[in-house]
Amino acid sequence: MTMDKGPWAAFEPSADDPWDLRKVAHLHRRAGFGATWGELQRDLEAGPAASVERFLHPGHESPDECQVLDGLRQGVLRSRDPERLKAWWLYRMAFGADPLREKMTLFWHGHFATSQRKVDDIALMVGQNELFRRHALGNFAMLLTEVLSDPAMLVWLDGVDNRKGRPNENLARETLELFTLGRRHFNERDVRESARALTGWVRGEGTDSFEPYRFPFDLTQFDSGEKTVLGQSGPWKGDDLARIVARHPATLESLARKLYRGFVSEGDDPSADLIRPLAEALRGEGDGIGRAVGLILRSRHFYTRAAIRQRIKGPVEFNVGLVRALEVPRGSLSLPGLSASCDRQGQELFFPPNVAGWEGGKPWINSTTLIERSNWAADILWGDSETGQSPYDPSAWAERHGLAANRVTSAFTELLLQGDLGAEARALILSAGSKGGAEGLRKALLRLVNCPESHLA
Repeated sequence: MTMDKGPWAAFEPSADDPWDLRKVAHLHRRAGFGATWGELQRDLEAGPAASVERFLHPGHESPDECQVLDGLRQGVLRSRDPERLKAWWLYRMAFGADPLREKMTLFWHGHFATSQRKVDDIALMVGQNELFRRHALGNFAMLLTEVLSDPAMLVWLDGVDNRKGRPNENLARETLELFTLGRRHFNERDVRESARALTGWVRGEGTDSFEPYRFPFDLTQFDSGEKTVLGQSGPWKGDDLARIVARHPATLESLARKLYRGFVSEGDDPSADLIRPLAEALRGEGDGIGRAVGLILRSRHFYTRAAIRQRIKGPVEFNVGLVRALEVPRGSLSLPGLSASCDRQGQELFFPPNVAGWEGGKPWINSTTLIERSNWAADILWGDSETGQSPYDPSAWAERHGLAANRVTSAFTELLLQGDLGAEARALILSAGSKGGAEGLRKALLRLVNCPESHLA
């Protein structure tokens, strides 16, 4: 299969298959958390190539924004408060200039799921989050190398209890089974030998600076003998183990399937012909993850009906997406309220349920979580005095974008659903909006958000 003819060939608009609002919004939902009205109009005019390029090579944060982010980060480290930790990251997702990197940071947080519940060190959780962000679109072997010596991970999977002569196999087993190969591609000897390669790390202590810190490596606790992992023998250390397993075909295929599920569809299992090019992109040196993601986002397959709205939004995607799309002002957004709503919907950042992370897909949706999603939309629209969330002003949004009063409700349907709703639902939404004023527009928006299609990415 060649890239110029297969499903991963670049999408080229035509009269029969144009670059339209639905495709622009689809790109923003998958590569980020949703588009503003201005971003939709800009990228509709710019075309697919330029729009994808903007995600892969975004602009830098302004000096003022860098100062805000640094202030929030320092506040988290000094407070040692997990609620502020969650709010700091949610702020980056809701208002940051690099949504794809944040989306991939969330992807890796689910992949290398580590919980503050056991780590119990805010600085270590900040350090791991920054590790994921740094390597989010880079080289998987380098990412894995750092993860295997990351202090939060060493605590989470008992790597600090892994000693020469007294191996603890927990980190080694999960590395092979969950992080890389999958359970069918290794045996118990591979686990034992991998655990030996991961010996030597000992628990360290933080400093008064409150900054993330590394754990020391103690050569006296490292098993320097020869190990055989996946048929390769040598005096392997952790970075050798990362190199061996990261380039294994089973790892590349497993990651390719996970990226497919995250960016394309949670439906039928993709064919080998779809997975092979993604695995090849991941195999390359340098930014293999970014190349695989770019291949997806530029492709013909990505913009087909088989991909659009074929994933259920997770709580963070849903909540942050509404904030971004509606351009909720920073000063009016309650970050604690946003965080608490994600928790109630089943996705508590920095507290994944287990080492396998969140299952995702259909389990996100049930009678309880649907009510919580609707409650979050209502809090955004009408405000919440308990959390300090200010009411949303839809008239100010319309004025900012130069929209006439009789155009506002239909513009909101284009912003949030791009025509992906039935005639009856459309009529109910337009009827609510026709009453005019902030109250009528809020009711129309709530009806929009409660449409089943609003929960699909």
